This record gives sequence, structure tokens and C-alpha cells, in this order.
Amino acid sequence: MMMETGIGILAATLLWLALLVKLTRRWLPRKLLLVVLLVGLAIALVPFNRLHVGGYIFSLTSYLSVSSVMLLLGFLFANLVGEHWRGFNSLWQSRQQWTAILIFFAIAGLFLYPMTAGLTLFDPYRLGYLGTPLSVALVVYLFGWALLCVVKRWYLLLLLLLMSVIVYYLKWLPSLNLWDYVIDPLVVIYSIFSLLKSGGCWLLRREPSTQQVS
Repeated sequence: MMMETGIGILAATLLWLALLVKLTRRWLPRKLLLVVLLVGLAIALVPFNRLHVGGYIFSLTSYLSVSSVMLLLGFLFANLVGEHWRGFNSLWQSRQQWTAILIFFAIAGLFLYPMTAGLTLFDPYRLGYLGTPLSVALVVYLFGWALLCVVKRWYLLLLLLLMSVIVYYLKWLPSLNLWDYVIDPLVVIYSIFSLLKSGGCWLLRREPSTQQVS
């Protein structure tokens, strides 16, 4: 149990570092972002009232999914040294890749969380307990997305799905439910707001042309 808690706090610390880089990258050159990361890491190592920053964040977020951890690592890597890895940088900045990722998490979250909260008599969270008859539906769903990723070359989403399944079988988190390894509320909320934001930007770009036609 202590190992799982340590992993959860480490993931929360990654979230803290990613937030620092996100808030400062607009005003600082890329080279100074490494300094921001080191300062943030130093702050994270200092306990406040016997609890580190990662511990405080972990108390609010609980365990982040494997997908969130992978995305946080990718974000930090892309902002710090991504420019030296052209293959990774082009893949990370691909709008098509990100659209697929956002749509996947938004659909999964809108399906799971409202129904799990009791809006319907059916609880989709039970699908995540592999080995039960109901879990076949989730396996087919994820396998279908994996096949689509191969066909469409959505390699980022494919990597997230594969790593989530691998870590699930390694049991690095205390949960026995596959849903908890694939998604979490934070990545779902981020995906929904990002899709709404991109949709709003598309409408704003389209409005002038529509007025000209009329």
C-alpha cells in the first residue's frame, strides 16, 4: 500500500511541475523552464506541516490515471527538450493526435461519471472489473479504439491505452478497476473544456466569412 501511495504522490508532484511550466512558459524562454522545473522540484521536496506539495495535491486529486501521468510526462518532455527530438515534437504537436485524445477521454468520461453518480440504474464502473461478463464490453470498446488508432496512426492515444492496460496488470495502483487506470476526472474535465474551447474558436473564425456571404 505504501508503494501505491508513493506512486500517487509522485504523480501529483508531476502535476505540480506541469502547472508551473504551463504558467511560466509564455514569459520565459525554453532554457529557463528547466530552472523553473528545478525550483518547483526543490519546493516539492520541502515539507510544509509534515506534508510535501505532492501530498497536498494528492489529497485533492487522489490517484491520477496512467493516461494522465503519461500526458504530464509528455508535456514536460515536450517543453523542456522536445525541440531536440523532432519525431516526438511533431507527433506531440499534431492537431489530429490531440483531437483523437480529447474525444476519447470526453466520450469515456461523459459515459462513465454521470451514470456512475446515479443518473441511471446501470453502473458502467462495473465494466472495469476484468474477468466478469460485463467487462467484455469495456475490452471490446478499448480494443476498437486501439484498432482505430492503428488505422488512423493515432500513436499517442494508442500508447496511452497500451500503458494503461500494462500498468493495470502490474497492479501499480490500489484499484482493481481498469477504468481507474485509463481515465480520471481531471483528464476528462480538461478534454471537455479543450474541445469546447476549440469549437468556440472555430465558430469565431467562421463567423466573418459567414457575414461576408450574407
